[in-house]
Amino acid sequence: MATAEAAKGQGRVCVFSMFGPVFGYASAFVDGRTVAYVGPVTPGVHWRKLWSMADRCCRERDTDVDKAMWIVSQANRSFICGSDVVVKLPNEDWEMEAGGWQVDLGTWCGQNTLVTGALTVPALTVEQTAVKRTFYPQYAG
Repeated sequence: MATAEAAKGQGRVCVFSMFGPVFGYASAFVDGRTVAYVGPVTPGVHWRKLWSMADRCCRERDTDVDKAMWIVSQANRSFICGSDVVVKLPNEDWEMEAGGWQVDLGTWCGQNTLVTGALTVPALTVEQTAVKRTFYPQYAG
């Protein structure tokens, strides 16, 4: 894993809940590669929460790339299937702070790279970013 640089964009954003907290998923074409940006939008939830969820849901022997693929799969599942979607925004501003993690995926779910970090989507309301009810809070840790 490499430390990610800051990024910002405008486009489709899928906002979904996973084990309670709410996350945002945006993608962009950067330097010939498709990059998935996934991060929490619930106030007070650190971006490493994604990785602790992946640790709990993946096998012990799985690598960081396998865990990154799991994170992208969850975001993609929400976007395509509508699973636990809070809102889909067709054309919104978003921003990822520097300091998160970047993982090369090869190609997985149409993405070449995953960047996780602190994600901001100004258009979201307090209600949309609030922790949601879940049957599986143990996976959120």
